[in-house]
Amino acid sequence: MTPVMMVLTGGLLLFLWLVWQRLLTLLMFFQQEEYDNSRFPAWWRDKGAWDRSFTLGVLLAGLINTEILYSTSAWPRIIVAVIFIIAIALGLWASMRLRRNSKKPLVRTQRANRILWVAFALALVLTAALVPLVHIVPSLGGIDMRLNATLVGLILIIQALPFLLMAANRLLAPFEARVKARFKAEAQRVLAERDPTVIAITGSFGKTSTKHLIAHLLASAAPTLATPGSVNTEMGITRVIREQLKPEHRYFIVEMGAYGPGSIARLCAFTPPKVGVITAVGMAHYERFKTLETVADAKFELAEATIKSGGPVIVSTDGIPADLMATEIAKRPGTYIKVGKDADDLKVTGVTEDADGTEITVVDAGETHSLRAPLYGSHQSGNMALAAAVARAVGVPWAVIKGAMTTAPQTRHRLEVFKGNASTPTIIDDAYNANPVGLAAGLALLDRLVDKAAGGRRILITPGMVELGAKHDSEHARLGALAAQHVDILYAVSSDRMPTFVPAFRAAAQEDQQVHEFAKQAEAEAAARSQWRAGDAVLFANNLPDLFEAKIRF
Repeated sequence: MTPVMMVLTGGLLLFLWLVWQRLLTLLMFFQQEEYDNSRFPAWWRDKGAWDRSFTLGVLLAGLINTEILYSTSAWPRIIVAVIFIIAIALGLWASMRLRRNSKKPLVRTQRANRILWVAFALALVLTAALVPLVHIVPSLGGIDMRLNATLVGLILIIQALPFLLMAANRLLAPFEARVKARFKAEAQRVLAERDPTVIAITGSFGKTSTKHLIAHLLASAAPTLATPGSVNTEMGITRVIREQLKPEHRYFIVEMGAYGPGSIARLCAFTPPKVGVITAVGMAHYERFKTLETVADAKFELAEATIKSGGPVIVSTDGIPADLMATEIAKRPGTYIKVGKDADDLKVTGVTEDADGTEITVVDAGETHSLRAPLYGSHQSGNMALAAAVARAVGVPWAVIKGAMTTAPQTRHRLEVFKGNASTPTIIDDAYNANPVGLAAGLALLDRLVDKAAGGRRILITPGMVELGAKHDSEHARLGALAAQHVDILYAVSSDRMPTFVPAFRAAAQEDQQVHEFAKQAEAEAAARSQWRAGDAVLFANNLPDLFEAKIRF
């Protein structure tokens, strides 16, 4: 092999290594966007996730190469090769750095690997196509421009990588559909054979915490399985059924997420509910639905499916606006159990919150019952009442409900409280919350858990909310003003993506209230840890995935 061929081969291999590493990084974000071809281009555009380092380096190499064409010296050609290698090195460093610093790393699932390999194959095809293409490039003033054309082609390939991932996803769609259909059919057979009582739950917020509380109560009466964490999609539910549903399970609690009109209806057709629970209709995921009426209609698809099976639908009068509830119930008449402070069926008549948890008083069929749980946040009273209503709907006695409620576990990362001691502050972990109601509950909890006698301060670390659509700025302005009533020190993360939050906080705050702004969550947390002390109460409100927080610079 001649020296020239060796250099060309080495350069090509380095370029393909860059392609592979860049695809891995882009796939990490594509996975966080749930492989959604309609949303990924908007992320790419908004984040400015196009290549800079490799592109600028190769353009410089091309300019120098143009000068070489008029020169007889060998040194400029060496400079071109060095610049090309530096450009690749910078591209590799940028790609690998983003993955190394990721809070939610790429999970190499079978689907992710299929998309990765198909996208890489497409990149190989484009790279191979450069060879015949550059040979038809005409000379310019008698000067051979094939190398410059090759460099331009490599730039175009690097810039096209996000779209190659989407193309691979589209090409694989029929195969993925067959895989999903096979797994889904297997899950449906398992579900039909074991025939548990399916309890389905949805809502703009509160569904995960309420689901875990329902599971805890029902497990006190009979073997119970619930979808773990925030699993609420068809394939997530499919996997739980195939791998975890056993013949002894009497109850199966399914969380259902709405990603657009028809989402919940499809999940209900897959796992037909015998009891339905709707926790709230609000602005979480407002960006996807645009209006509260559309959100309500999507959530009440669960009611329609439950009513068809002859089961009851348990709804929160505190979390669902009265006019929307009346409209939806009129469209889907059936058996509804209304729960809340103004409800007719299970009425919450009293709520007490203290440093040890929450206690509620409810009236059911004329009888008064007190329920106490080691759970925190004003919203927990509604979750407790809904969970109790579900347990009663399937026949669990009040005595069992009361006993089980006293040992209810906290839900991880959802107003999960870690009490401080003589040397540490009290931590309120609400990292998985992404809705305004939850943030308001966390702010109120700061007041109850701070040790003012010890000089404790109320500290908030937050990047704000996501997916509020047209309400993004107005809601953040309202929440910023609200935070000023409950927070002594604010650590704002990525304040540029919530431009109304910090100004609203400053406008409503007193002179002694502090504001610190940081680009990343880790930086804000490090600064807070260096300053907090015993007696403080610290609220971690939301923790954005890299999809929203990371600054993308390739």
